[in-house]
Amino acid sequence: MVTMLHEGGVCSPQGFLAAGIRAGIKASGNLDLALLKSEIPARCFAVFTTNKVKAAPVLYDREVLENSEHISAVLINSGNANACTGTQGFADAAQMASLTENALELSPKSMLVCSTGIIGRMLPMDKIEAAIPQIVTELNENGSEAFGKAILTTDLALKSMALELRTEAGSVRIGGACKGSGMIHPNMATMLAFITTDILLPSDFQAEFKASIADSFNAITVDGDTSTNDTCILLSNGASGINFLDLSISEQSDFRRALATLMQELAKCIVRDGEGATKLIELRVEKAETHADALQMARFIGTSNLAKCAMFGEDPNWGRILSSAGSSGVNMSAEHTDLYFGDVLVLAGGRPTECDMNALHAVVRQKEYKVTLVLNMGDAAASAFTCDLSYDYVKINAEYTT
Repeated sequence: MVTMLHEGGVCSPQGFLAAGIRAGIKASGNLDLALLKSEIPARCFAVFTTNKVKAAPVLYDREVLENSEHISAVLINSGNANACTGTQGFADAAQMASLTENALELSPKSMLVCSTGIIGRMLPMDKIEAAIPQIVTELNENGSEAFGKAILTTDLALKSMALELRTEAGSVRIGGACKGSGMIHPNMATMLAFITTDILLPSDFQAEFKASIADSFNAITVDGDTSTNDTCILLSNGASGINFLDLSISEQSDFRRALATLMQELAKCIVRDGEGATKLIELRVEKAETHADALQMARFIGTSNLAKCAMFGEDPNWGRILSSAGSSGVNMSAEHTDLYFGDVLVLAGGRPTECDMNALHAVVRQKEYKVTLVLNMGDAAASAFTCDLSYDYVKINAEYTT
């Protein structure tokens, strides 16, 4: 049985502490330095941006994880991406880690660092160095909210949650926090996500973690831009005393579903909070030849500026959906395709229906709704999540650095 935890976050699983403070990195004076610590070295699974331009902390973290699968802490700054900063940027990322490791009395290369914010500016290392002793002293088991707020940039809302799964051996918890609002696109985006669990996961769980990412953080798009800093980290510390491999087959499946649910809900929070967004739309592709095809088509439609503008204007322009689907590179036949807005069938076998227009307009006026393409080509299905493209998105990104 899975239960969502009220006001849960990265500290909900046993053995995790967190904090978030003001280090003076952001001109706004908002929280901008976050620290997550596992009291037991945690097995770490991570996925990073596919962008050819990778930020210094991404390069540093990948190097650390090449030599160790266990991590004790993660330090994150917001307001500065430490991207396109050359060798000095890499040295700064390494120094962030080293200073924090010393303050926490950890061994070298036992933690990761992440950054998010404006690209092309050097980190204010004097401010970060001065703030590290303070954030270490503020680590606590109730630090989920401060941690979640400190990683935000243009986000308007905190994205933090947790759930509990009951097994025969006892309860395990999964917590998480993420940030992201713009520059969001499949294959990771300008987002950071941190998932914690007190179950002990096997070292080969990386493949399953990546599969969960495919249907969550890699199934969302706000604006079609993939960033330089994208990172998703899963920490498993085993503090519950429960080993994943000791669970029954059905309980292992329950854990996978619980993890996938938490990650997808966090991902949907990012889309809801997309820069200038007023709507969240699930793009569902059913009866495709393969799951990969269904996901590819759904994600491709989610990047269509024409479709996203229609969503903002509350215009049920199904032609834009169908046209985008046909451009996705996925095998389909218009003559076999059905298309729904909510429960309203607008296209059947490639031909428009005489649907109830009042019911159709009622669907697209909602803050959240689903568009479903039924390809009738196979048995596979997948969903992607997108938001509308509003006037405010242009305004926010026209003035981002000014």
